[in-house]
Amino acid sequence: MTVDDLAAALRAAGFDGVEHDGGTLFARIHASAAEFQITGDGGTWTATFAHPVRAPGSDLVAWNALCPHAPLDIQRGETRLSMPLNGTDDLSEWRRVLLAMMARSLDWRRIQRQKDEGM
Repeated sequence: MTVDDLAAALRAAGFDGVEHDGGTLFARIHASAAEFQITGDGGTWTATFAHPVRAPGSDLVAWNALCPHAPLDIQRGETRLSMPLNGTDDLSEWRRVLLAMMARSLDWRRIQRQKDEGM
């Protein structure tokens, strides 16, 4: 699958802001969401999304036990979700795990914020 094929599949699946720079695709789950990216070489693609909050270690372990196909890790202080895409059929699963991770990241942020800090 080429980068253009994958971009077309993302648009058809309802993802917003789909664009690419060379072999890297950028898109959003909806217009107001942060971007995720998909990198690959035409045969193997990996979707990643980093959120600027650090998930607690116990949550990383629990998530990775439930979703070994879309693990979380910490990279540069941010919680990163990654999932290999073996074809366009995986886009619905990517949407599902991305939404779940975004919801959990709000919980992590609430836990970590200072007492009088706004949100």
